Order: sequence, then structure tokens, then C-alpha cells
Amino acid sequence: MKLWLRRIGKWVGYPAFFLFSFLLFAYWTFPWDRVRDFIVQEVENPRGPGGRREPSGFQLEIVDLSPSWGTGVNLTGVRLVRMPLTPDERPVDVTFEELNLRVGVLAALFGSIDLSFDAIVAGGDVRGRYERSDDAMSIEAKLENINLRRLSILRAYLPLPLEGRLSGDVDLDLPADPSGAEGRLSLSLEGLKVGDGQAKLSFEGMGDGLTVEQIDAGDLRLVAAVQNGVLEIERVSARGPDMELGGAGQLRLLPRLGSSRLDLLLRLAFTEDYKTRSPRTSGLFMLLDNNPLVRAAKAPDGAYQIRLGGPLDGRMQTRGAGGEPAPGAN
Repeated sequence: MKLWLRRIGKWVGYPAFFLFSFLLFAYWTFPWDRVRDFIVQEVENPRGPGGRREPSGFQLEIVDLSPSWGTGVNLTGVRLVRMPLTPDERPVDVTFEELNLRVGVLAALFGSIDLSFDAIVAGGDVRGRYERSDDAMSIEAKLENINLRRLSILRAYLPLPLEGRLSGDVDLDLPADPSGAEGRLSLSLEGLKVGDGQAKLSFEGMGDGLTVEQIDAGDLRLVAAVQNGVLEIERVSARGPDMELGGAGQLRLLPRLGSSRLDLLLRLAFTEDYKTRSPRTSGLFMLLDNNPLVRAAKAPDGAYQIRLGGPLDGRMQTRGAGGEPAPGAN
């Protein structure tokens, strides 16, 4: 080796080796438990006006946090809970068996967020990218084979348990002014089943509710487009041995996402085979037809139509819409 290369190697190679070793050992011996505690603190008690920490209304649990390839972290056993706002509400939670996050370094240097993620939730996979700057944010996500039966967040919003496997794509651009939001959603739910033969569906004037035999609704498809701040539900459809479902509506986005207002018309048409499957189902439909609120939802062809509306984080209002045109009708 030439003498000048050996001299350069001594002055460059040794410092480079030291720096590499220092960064490697610092990376592997970094106090990641403190990072975990910091993340929990920022979620549960973020800084408000004046720098004072205030409760966010959320609780975060992280079983373990470890490094992942330099700019990423791997989290296991992540559970995020939104605590009830009123005494009659139930906590709303979502659990990730595993969550891998990777931060875009260049975006962070300029004060933005560029976060790629890959999560295992309810036995399925969710992966995508989240970007946020001072005046906009965007979300791209791909969902594969999520087991609804294991998705705990649904129990807080739906009166009956669901079974099925959820997949699909989400692509949204959300500027600071929601009226400029654009994007598209396409979701499919294979093997949708509603109820378990034990859970009860509550109706006003019917005591503690009625037990619903499991309903096989087949495969469901939802397609929606976002334009000028309005998420227009173009298609909600399912056809199975027990029920045919259809729907249409819109979600008007507001600056605070939880205040965004939903207006959705759903149509449920049950097959004669389901209605007469057992004395329980026959009695159920007899009771439904004698209830004034349910009669308001019954369309001339025997299907039931319900209009659902209200803010996402508030109490949704439902009313019978049997006299309205069926979803998708001209």
C-alpha cells in the first residue's frame, strides 16, 4: 500500500471506526424505557397553552419498546383507550399486537412529520404512511385480513357483535381547511356475520331488548370518495343467505374531526328463510312490526330503512326512513 494512503487511513480510519462504534453502542444501550414513558406522557398529558400539561382523555399502554434499524422503533402490546366523557359511556379502546414506526429524518429536520408504519392489529396487517406539516396532512394505508371479532373498538359503537375479515385501501389528503380535503376509500368485508344468537338489540318500549339470531350477510363492499371536504359514500352493499344490505350517504368533514357530521341511509332486507328460521326469529319480526318506531322504518316492499346522523364523537341519532327512496334509487 502506498505510504500516503497509509497515512490518510490512520487519520481517517481510526476516527471513523471510533465514531461508528460509539454510535452503535449508544444506539443499543439507549434508555428506550424512558422513550416509552415519554411517549405515554405526551399522549396522556400533552402540553397545553402556557406549557402546562393537561389530561387528554386518553390512556396509552406499551408493553415493550425497542429500536428498529436506526430511525425506527418497534412497539409490542400497544393499547390506546379513550376514557368516557359521561357516566353512561363506555371506554373505547384499540389494541395493536405489534407496531413498527419509522421516522423520515429530513422531514423532521424541517419541522414536519413523515412516518411510515406497519402494524399487526386483530390478527391482520395495517401498513402505510402518515405525513403532516403546518398546513396539511395525508394518510395512505392498506388493510389486510383484520378480524372484526377481535377488534375491540367496535364494541363501543355497535349494539351487536360482528364477524368478518376486513381489507382495503385508504388514501386521504386533509389540509388545514377541511373544505379542500380529497381522497378515496375502498373497503371489503368478507364473511360478514351480525350477532351471535345471544346479544340483544335494544328498542324503545321493548324492555331490555331482543335476542337476535346470527345473520349471514355475505361479503360487504364500501366505496367512498372525498371531494371538497365531503366524504361521499358511493356504495355500501352486501348480499348473503340471510340479508341484503345497501346504503348511501356522506360525512361532512370539520376542523375537529370528531365533530364531523355523518348522514347515512341504510337499507336492510331480510330473506323469508331467515324470518321463519325459528320461533325466536318469527317472534322477533312480529314484535318489530308492532313497534311504532320500527314501523316507521319499514318500506313498502318489506325492507327496513334507517337514517343515521350526527357527530362522530357524539350520540348518533337514528330514525325510521321507510318512506324515503331506497339508497341508489333515482
